[in-house]
Amino acid sequence: MSVRKRFLIVALCFCALLCTMNLETRAATTSLVNISKRSIMKKIFAFVLSITLALSFCSVLAFAESKIVNPNGSASHDVTATYQPGTSGDTVYSVDITWGDMAFTYTDASTGTWNPETHSYDGAKDASWKATNEDGNKIVVTNHSNTEVTATLSYESSTGFEEITATFDTSVLNLRTAVGTSVSDAPSATAFLTISGEFESTTAANTKIGTVKITLG
Repeated sequence: MSVRKRFLIVALCFCALLCTMNLETRAATTSLVNISKRSIMKKIFAFVLSITLALSFCSVLAFAESKIVNPNGSASHDVTATYQPGTSGDTVYSVDITWGDMAFTYTDASTGTWNPETHSYDGAKDASWKATNEDGNKIVVTNHSNTEVTATLSYESSTGFEEITATFDTSVLNLRTAVGTSVSDAPSATAFLTISGEFESTTAANTKIGTVKITLG
């Protein structure tokens, strides 16, 4: 038996029960009460009938049936499709920067040792800058974004130290997107900072002489 037929049978039985209750109520109560109850019973009957028809209609929509009545017959049903656009993920920027300690030591010029035979100084050295610690001037930029990024490095001298300048072996780092890579194999690039200029002997140790800035573009 189909689902629709089951709904119809249940609804008819329920209606018959309501009709019986209505007859009993009319025999046992006054005219005024009977009128009120008959009105209520009619509303209930209309409600049940509406529900039954709605359920019957839904069952037809949800459970369309086909019937084949001969051995060589066939049945078919249209297949429909609806396109629903997916959501595109937002661009997420996540760039890690690993800094060396950016500490430098300035070694003043050395005249060396006077050699009377050559009338010159042996072992003379020019003034120089050097990272205090190994890889102290190293900067590593790693891209974990779902888009490519460009990192631009710049240096700004502190007030009073404008004569001391800095350069990078690479000032523009182009990093591809991290999509399709593992975290440990994320795209990265490295730059090294070089300092030049004269540093006064009266300046205290570990004095700030400038600032390195990295800008994403």
